[in-house]
Amino acid sequence: MGKLIHNIQQTSLHAYHTKVLPKLNEKQQIVYAFLKRNSKRRNWTNREIAKELGWDINRVTPRMLELRELGLVVLACRRGCMVTGNWAMAWVAREVEE
Repeated sequence: MGKLIHNIQQTSLHAYHTKVLPKLNEKQQIVYAFLKRNSKRRNWTNREIAKELGWDINRVTPRMLELRELGLVVLACRRGCMVTGNWAMAWVAREVEE
């Protein structure tokens, strides 16, 4: 999987690190940190994330929506979920060059 972001203005990067990340609540931080650690390996459906974290799906889905709205998580593809076998959207953490 290639880089999702190629050119980022230094001001945008600074804002990301000083304003966006510190404002994430605890659950958002846990989900985002999981995706940051594991997105290079593969993409993840909400159910797969929930299973890996040991959480109920209703705890993951709202966090993913919030992270997507913040631009921290992006759609990688649509594929069969490894937990349910159903067709699902799979996500990755948005790459930000530091």
